[in-house]
Amino acid sequence: MAGVVVRGRFPRRRIVQAVVTNLVRHLFGGAARSWARNLGSTAPALGSMTLLLLMSGLVGLTGFALHNLQQVETGQASLLHVYLRDDATDPDVIMLSQRLQNDARVAGLTYVNKAQALERAQRIPGLPQLADASESNPFPASLDVQVKTIDDMAAIDALVRDDVAVDPVYPTSYDKGAYQRIQAVLLGTAVAGFAFLGLLGFIAVTVTANSIKAAIHARRDEITIMQLVGAPRWMVRGPFVVEGAITGAAAGLVAGLITFGLTFAAITAAAGAFMRFAPGVTVTVAALAAAIVLLVGLGLGSGSSLISLRRHMET
Repeated sequence: MAGVVVRGRFPRRRIVQAVVTNLVRHLFGGAARSWARNLGSTAPALGSMTLLLLMSGLVGLTGFALHNLQQVETGQASLLHVYLRDDATDPDVIMLSQRLQNDARVAGLTYVNKAQALERAQRIPGLPQLADASESNPFPASLDVQVKTIDDMAAIDALVRDDVAVDPVYPTSYDKGAYQRIQAVLLGTAVAGFAFLGLLGFIAVTVTANSIKAAIHARRDEITIMQLVGAPRWMVRGPFVVEGAITGAAAGLVAGLITFGLTFAAITAAAGAFMRFAPGVTVTVAALAAAIVLLVGLGLGSGSSLISLRRHMET
């Protein structure tokens, strides 16, 4: 009696749905169960990555605040006070003003007379006592020159300091050493921050890669069976990449929440003082930084897994 083979008719949509469901279950469900089962061996990687991402978030916000603060300070530092002689004549002052206004490096020019200089000095700590100790007004008239870039300060200073209308003893407010010290401090802070983050990043990637290596060796038999039955490489390696991504996402979530919480607490506790020392850092910026930390953690975990797979999957 001849056998009869009956082929069932399954809609293409059902077939695609079944394939996608099985893939999701294998890649994500299996990876999540394995990650939870191996949480003890993953904990060092999770902790080091959380520390790295937390420091990255805080350093990133600090760098953003320093950049904004530098812009504010640069705007103030690019204001050059050109002090005039008490006996300077009006034609000499007008001629100097015209020279400065015609200079392409000058963004603006304001004349400050002696009375206005005294009034401005009254608002600066320490200077009112100096004014009271003198019978006359000790503060000279000046031309306040707004330079377009701070790099042009030296050139403008050299341009005006020998003018006949300028005070020969104390010609301008330009202090070359102060600008160089500010730039040196900012450069040193940036280099130290990047070096510290680079060290933490190396440690986090190494620890995460080692945890993935341990997971590979623990599931060596399962991997061998899948390779023998002809499973494609992406199906064999996919769960390990997802495990690394879960580790990175968990670390990024914790670090992002802590970063946002600390920043929000600082803004709430002392909004005025915080905005003076960290201009531009708002709740929205803190939330954006937390989201970036989460995404960086996701990429860091996945990248660490790929590095470990390339080194140990074929051995």
